Formats: sequence, C-alpha cells, structure tokens
Amino acid sequence: MAIFSRAEMDRRHDLLRDRMREHELDAVIPTSYASFYYLSGAPIHPFGRPMAVIVPGDGDPIIIEPFIERGHTRLQSWIEDIRVYWDYNPTPVLENPQPPLKSMIQLLAGAIAERGLQSGRIGIEDALLPLAHYRAVQEALPKAELVAASDLIERLRLVKSAEEIELIRIGDRIADHGQALALELIRPGRNAAELNAQIRAAMNDFAFENCPDVAFVATSDVGLGSTAKSAGHSDWIRWGRSDVVKPGQILATVFWAWVWGYSGNVERAIAVGEPNARQRELFELMVDLNEKAIAAVRPGVRVVDIDRLCKDLFARHGLVTPTGTGIGRGITSYEGNARELQLDIRLYNDLVLEPAMVFSIEPHVREDDVVYRHCNTIIVTEDGCEVDSNVPRGVLVV
Repeated sequence: MAIFSRAEMDRRHDLLRDRMREHELDAVIPTSYASFYYLSGAPIHPFGRPMAVIVPGDGDPIIIEPFIERGHTRLQSWIEDIRVYWDYNPTPVLENPQPPLKSMIQLLAGAIAERGLQSGRIGIEDALLPLAHYRAVQEALPKAELVAASDLIERLRLVKSAEEIELIRIGDRIADHGQALALELIRPGRNAAELNAQIRAAMNDFAFENCPDVAFVATSDVGLGSTAKSAGHSDWIRWGRSDVVKPGQILATVFWAWVWGYSGNVERAIAVGEPNARQRELFELMVDLNEKAIAAVRPGVRVVDIDRLCKDLFARHGLVTPTGTGIGRGITSYEGNARELQLDIRLYNDLVLEPAMVFSIEPHVREDDVVYRHCNTIIVTEDGCEVDSNVPRGVLVV
C-alpha cells in the first residue's frame, strides 16, 4: 500500500523540478532520511546502509537502497527504477567484498552515467551529507559540479499537502487521547511506570481501532522521571516505580505520535493539587503567552514576529527562555536527526507564513527546574490558524 497518492508524489516532483530549473540543476540527489522519504514516498532509516534517490531534470527518478528495504519500497513508492546492493557487495557475490557506502556510490555513479549527467550540475544535501560520503561522491563523479541544495530541498516541505496534514492530524488525535487520559489518571500516589504504561497502551489501542492501516509510534511521558536517566530527545524509559506523583508538583506531560513518520504532539503542564501563589502566577503567565502567540498566527506574519512577541512578554516579567516558541511539524525523527528546521519559531527565522504551514506553539516558563508549557500543533489557515487539539489549554489542576 502506498502511503501517498501518485498525484501527491507528482506534485512534489513538479515543484522540485521547477526549483531545479531556477537554479540550473541537472539533477538532485537527496540522501537524508527526510528528503529521501519526501521524494521517494518510502521511509528508510539508513542505520549504516546509505540510500539515495536521483531526481534528474528530465526522465524518471531512480532509487538506490539496500536490498533489505526493497520489499516495502516497492509497495510504497511509485518509482519503478529501484537498484539495490547487498551488505557486502553491489550483487550477492562473496568475492572482493566492500562496505555499503562503496556499493551505494558505485550504483549511484552508474545511474548518473546512464543518464549522461557525469558533467552536470548536481544538487546534494550539503547540510546533512557526511564528509566521507561527500568525498566518495566527488571521487565517483569527478567531472560533475556538486551544488549545495539542502535549502532548496528542505523548502519544498514547508507547505503541507492535504495528505500530509491528514497524517499529522491522526498523530494529534492519538496524542490528544493520551493527554486527555493523563488528566483523568494523574493523582497523588500513582507511580510513573504504571501511568506511562497504561496511557501508552491506551494510545496504541486508540490507533488500532481508529486508524488500523497506518504505521505509527506512540510515546507517553507524564512528567516524572530520573534526570540521571535522561537523554535529551529520546524515547528511553527514564522513570520507574519509585517515581511517584506528589502534591505540589507541576508536571510537564508530553504525548507524541508519529504516523508514517509525520509527527503529532500534545503537551500540557498539570498542577497536582492547588498551586501556590508563585506557581499560579507562572502558570497563568504561560497560558497568556501561549494564547497570544496562537492569536498572532496568520498568513503574511513572519515567524520571527511570533517568537519576538513571546520573548518581549517574558522580558517584561524578568524572565528568559533558552528555547524558541515552537518547532516545525512534518517528517521528524530523533534517530534520523530529522526536523522541519525552516519552520522553527525562532528569532533568526524571517520566513513568512502561508496557509498549510504546520508547526507547534509552545512558549514555556521555567523556574527552579520546573517547566510550565502547553504545546499544540498549529495549522495555518487562509485567515488565521487552527489549534489541532481538544484538550483544555488553561490552568490545569488535578
């Protein structure tokens, strides 16, 4: 079953080729997880086995990938020219073995030669291509002009199609289910291991029942865990039965769901018991910042202006934040180091918003290692925006 329709994939390639003509490129070679997936229709985490999709200015594209990915790629991608290598050679020959990178590059060079592009201007993902891989491409294509094209390729993904937005909406619904259940279940005395297991199982069951044909990953974090076990943005289990809900806590709960690699997410700060005066002050400030940021989203607004709004309000209260106000939604992956960076809500980002851009809004207040944060997926509409969550956004007390 293909993840995306042929019309959707044609739209992406037509848009890419328009950009290629503007930059006088004869071909582009996406090699990162996100870009390969976006332009092939098949998600592959390379895990030591590099892959590429060759998109020429004219003619059909070509996929180069490890043999073990061929089964699902044939079902998910409309690209018919798929060339595979084994872990030890371009063909299943045991003599003169070589590593995957060398085999992939050998197939890549052969495909480029077949298309007569050995001396062409070829776009590469300069921001994400490892130096060793770049040098291997250079050696294999000595007459080609390799052109930095990460920005060109990444900008294709900024405005989401209806099919992409539907995947994000499914992810948000799964995450919403988990967040709503957390508000019901979080009570003093409950331990983190039981809560997270119960909520994640419920998120899985919700997905099985309501969207049985999608591939997904659902994660649950009720905001309790060991700092010593933390590993930044990861799905490691870093809580146990000794981590217990206690009165007076402010929990930063996080619920994610990736649907065919597209991320949906809902997060809420939750006070356990009536917050004290300072806690309520900070909680109400965060809620106010969150609502003001959401209200500012509409076509024509610059991303920097949304972040500046929040930073200025923080400053009026003598507060600073180490992060931006939100992140891009779309093809994301911790293990694939994939983010929609060009939609991150940051002071340095002067991108102008358009309908169907999708990102999170999540200004957060931090004091004494306590985080107050609500987070939602925001979909830019023709005259404003939509918050893709049904969970309340005020001061939440259990």
